Amino acid sequence: MSRRGQHALLLLSAVVASLVPGSTAGVYHIVGAGKGWRVPPNKTYYDDWAHTRHISIGDKLMFLYRSGVHNIVEVPTRALFDACSMRNITSRYQNGPTIIELTQPGQRFYFCGVGEHCEVGQKLAINVVLVAPPPPDTPNSAAAATARLARRAGLAAACLVAALLMAV
Repeated sequence: MSRRGQHALLLLSAVVASLVPGSTAGVYHIVGAGKGWRVPPNKTYYDDWAHTRHISIGDKLMFLYRSGVHNIVEVPTRALFDACSMRNITSRYQNGPTIIELTQPGQRFYFCGVGEHCEVGQKLAINVVLVAPPPPDTPNSAAAATARLARRAGLAAACLVAALLMAV
């Protein structure tokens, strides 16, 4: 199967999993939104992106990047993250796109270990919380169901955008 076909299959699987009734798939967060996982336009791009998200256990980070051009390095401490240090790596992902399921609460630190990408801002620090907040003003199950449907539709749209980004 071609690399493009693998990417399309991965994205289709994510959409299908999110649409299964009763699914506890969590929320998919496309890291960097429309830019994906690339050298950012400024040093605070991914930090700004992370501050607009509420990330909890069960959610998934979707890093969209091309293998060989970028990668993902996870380190255990803020100090290693701030220094873009390749010492004491927790995980390394080299085949994009990559989906990382968040199974533990706490801070997580990711950066691109290719060249000087981390030093110019291709890095992401997040805080994973134990429980997602309830949707605002959802006193009844109909409102909760509408909120779940909106999240699923959002994921389908996000996956479509992701597929288009990977095609260029």
